[in-house]
Amino acid sequence: MPGKGPRITFYGGMNEIGGNKFLLEDKGTRVFLDFGMQMGLHGRYYDMMMPPRKHSSLADLFEFKLLPDINGIYRQDYTKHFSRGPDPKGWFEKDSRTDNGVDGVLLTHAHVDHCQYVHYLRPDIPIYCTEATKIIMQALQDTGGGGGEDELVRYKESFRTYTNSKGEESWATSERHREESERAINVTRPYKRYKIDSIEFEALPVDHSLPGACAFIIHTSAGSIGYTGDLRFHGRRGGETEKFVKRCGRAGLDYMLCEGTRVDVRSSPTEQGVEDDAAEIVRGTDGLAVVSYPVRDLDRFLSMYNAAVASDREMAIDFKQAYLLKLFEKSRGCRGAYPGLGDPNLRLFVPRMGKGLAGAGDTAWDSSLLMKDYGNGWEKDLISDNDIGRVTYRDVGRGQKRYVLYCSDFRLQQLVDIRPKKGSSYIHSSTEPFSDEMELDHERIRRWLRHFGLIEGEKSWNTLHVSGHGTGDQIKRVVKESGAKRVIPIHTERGGYFRYWHGDVVTGCNGGRIEI
Repeated sequence: MPGKGPRITFYGGMNEIGGNKFLLEDKGTRVFLDFGMQMGLHGRYYDMMMPPRKHSSLADLFEFKLLPDINGIYRQDYTKHFSRGPDPKGWFEKDSRTDNGVDGVLLTHAHVDHCQYVHYLRPDIPIYCTEATKIIMQALQDTGGGGGEDELVRYKESFRTYTNSKGEESWATSERHREESERAINVTRPYKRYKIDSIEFEALPVDHSLPGACAFIIHTSAGSIGYTGDLRFHGRRGGETEKFVKRCGRAGLDYMLCEGTRVDVRSSPTEQGVEDDAAEIVRGTDGLAVVSYPVRDLDRFLSMYNAAVASDREMAIDFKQAYLLKLFEKSRGCRGAYPGLGDPNLRLFVPRMGKGLAGAGDTAWDSSLLMKDYGNGWEKDLISDNDIGRVTYRDVGRGQKRYVLYCSDFRLQQLVDIRPKKGSSYIHSSTEPFSDEMELDHERIRRWLRHFGLIEGEKSWNTLHVSGHGTGDQIKRVVKESGAKRVIPIHTERGGYFRYWHGDVVTGCNGGRIEI
């Protein structure tokens, strides 16, 4: 490795949307740009009913090229179970820190197609990300149930054994037999320059559909590289994207890795437009206003919250949304960006779980039986926090004109208890289906909504949504104003569009490599 010039190897994110995993190497330094799940490719082989086998997850994911087959970068508790057949030939023996390892991972943001496979990496590999990205990854891990690929900020050794009271070797399953340690996460500050051996970089905030998204300008021994991550101009932080593009223009970029998810789309509504339209719908609603949106899109939450306040209503949110807001509220760097849980216009909706005691009466809040309905400690902490205003199905059902209720697609059963009145409304505020499976899921959702009178007709609902990705005109602006000598389309199935905007477009493929 020493002595070779800079190069980038593409392990995901080329000729597809998402799954970014780009390995940048320079003078023996190896840095990944994102480490995400290729959701389209993953969905061809796996789903919730048939996930990768945990004991052989590396073998399973290598089989379909969902993870790069690189020595020395994966967590040792998984590699010791790794096997491709009768003779693994000591693959995992190179798991010590060697030239075959990696010196860091630069994360642009906390969407799963950019960060999910951090779960498989050795916990000592430094992760560089914004504070908001770390908070969202913590929320994903804490609220994920512990059974999936969710060890993003903390790490517990799997497949560990211990000697039990009978003197027998046993698998460690309880918390006391599995030590927890923190991943080596380094929080970046905007526009500050950082160095990893021979590679320098700066993280620059950009506008995207969740907090904390950033792009990178990276300086190597043979030139500078811009990496957009995912960005847009039409959200609440469009000015940050503008600043990134101007900084690229001053950096003299040799290459720009530029996302192109929606290069074939000409225009986009704005987040402010979503807020205004939502307020108009809610003001015209005689009953309960129900909304659905991606829970980690806090800009969208803010749009719905503002629409509720403008309509003299309170916003009722679910546990996961509340927990995320609580983490932001506790963060010194992110505090105040969004309403806190003590906000008088915000309520925690406590659903019926377990034995269904929520809503049984005022004394239920102090009942130990009620708390047993909620198995996760973070849920119990939210319920027992008296500074948080709480409501149940009875409160919402009796005062429907008082609330805007967030109801995820996985919690529609609570409508059976609430029973929306005539004149209630529903706002669908997330992406439309782009696969047959998603269309089937949406049809099931529509059946529920039609049953309770929240929508009419076969396919009608109020759709208020703006994408987290820039339109063709916006991406054209990034390409032209960044002034990069060469452009590499990433995170797109339509890389050919870039040739209309730049004279030197370098196309690549997953598994391919370019020399800088």
